[in-house]
Amino acid sequence: MAYTYNEILTRMNDKFEELSGYSPERVSDIGIRLKLLAGEIYSLCTEIDGIKKQMLPHTATGEYLDRHAAQRGLSRIKGNKATGFVVFSLDTPLDHDITIPQGTVCSNADGSLRYVTINDDTIPRETSYKLIECEAQDSGERYNLGRGNVTVIMTYFSVGLSITNATSFIGGTNDESDEELRERIADSYLNTPNGANEEFYIDLAKSADGIQSATVTKTSAGNITVCVGGMGDVPCNSDYENVRTLLNTHRPFGINLTVTRPELVTVNVTAEIDIKSGYNANEVIANVRIAITDFFNRLAVGENVKLAALGKTLYETDGVDNYAFVNMTNTTIAASQLAKLGTVSVTVPNE
Repeated sequence: MAYTYNEILTRMNDKFEELSGYSPERVSDIGIRLKLLAGEIYSLCTEIDGIKKQMLPHTATGEYLDRHAAQRGLSRIKGNKATGFVVFSLDTPLDHDITIPQGTVCSNADGSLRYVTINDDTIPRETSYKLIECEAQDSGERYNLGRGNVTVIMTYFSVGLSITNATSFIGGTNDESDEELRERIADSYLNTPNGANEEFYIDLAKSADGIQSATVTKTSAGNITVCVGGMGDVPCNSDYENVRTLLNTHRPFGINLTVTRPELVTVNVTAEIDIKSGYNANEVIANVRIAITDFFNRLAVGENVKLAALGKTLYETDGVDNYAFVNMTNTTIAASQLAKLGTVSVTVPNE
C-alpha cells in the first residue's frame, strides 16, 4: 500500500494547517472529522490494492483466479475422494438380515472426517459382520486415514452395531491449488490455440469434470484427434459429451477436431506378498488390493504399466515386507489406449 493510516492523517493535517494557518486540535470537531475521513480513505486504498492484486493471474487468488482461468477456457481440477472398507459388526448374529443402506455415515472418533457407504448392503442372517466399501464425504488428502480409525456410526440403527475400517482409506486428493492452477494459466499463454500445439487440447480436456487424462494425435494437416480418459476407465456418457462440447467450442478455425474414448487394455494382476510380523494377513491383502486399484485409477491415457512402479506401490503398503509378481510383464499402452485393471489376485505363500 502507498500510504498508512497515520501517513494519510498527517498529510491531511499538514494541508489543513497550510490552508487555514493553524493546526486542528486532536479532539476538536475538525480534528475528529479528519480522523474519520482518513480512515475511510485508508479503507478505500486497501480495497484498491486488493483489486489490483486480483487483476492479474500471477497474483490473483481463489474465485478471482478461477475467473482468469475461465477466460483461458480452463477450470480448477477437482480432487478425488478416499475409499476404503469398513467392517459392520453385530455383538451376536440375528435371525434376520440387517440392511445397511447407501449413504450410511461413519466417522472417526471426533467426527471431523466422515465416510459414507457407496451401495446398499446387508449383514446376512446368522452372520455377525459384513465388509462394506465406503468413500469419503468430500475430496481431500486429509481423508486418507489409517486402518482402525473409523469407529463411529453417525446414522441411527435400531440394532447395536459397531464398526472399524479394516483397510486404510486411500486415494483422496485435494482440489487443484491456486499455485497449480496459476501455472496452467501461464502455460495456456505459452501454448495458444493455434491448431498446432498439443498442450492446449490436453489442458482444456483435463479441466472438464470426469476427465483425468488426454492424448492428442495429428493424423494430417488440420485433422486432430483428442483421446480422453477417466479414472481407470473410459469417461461416462455425460462427461464424454461435456468434454466434446468444450473442446469443439474452443476449436480454432480450420481445424477438424475428433474427440474419442480410449481403447481399454485389461491388465490382470497376480502378486504374492510377505507380511510383516504383527499384521493381520487379511487386512494387509485388502490394503494391497485397494493400493493396486488406486495405482490403475491414476494411470493416464497412453501410459505404460511398469511393474517397477506397481511394485513400489505394493512395497509401500502398510504391512507388506516383500512382494513378487506371478506371470506378469510390463504392458505397453498406445496413445489411444488406457490400461484398465482386470482381475486381482493377492496371496501369501505358505498360508
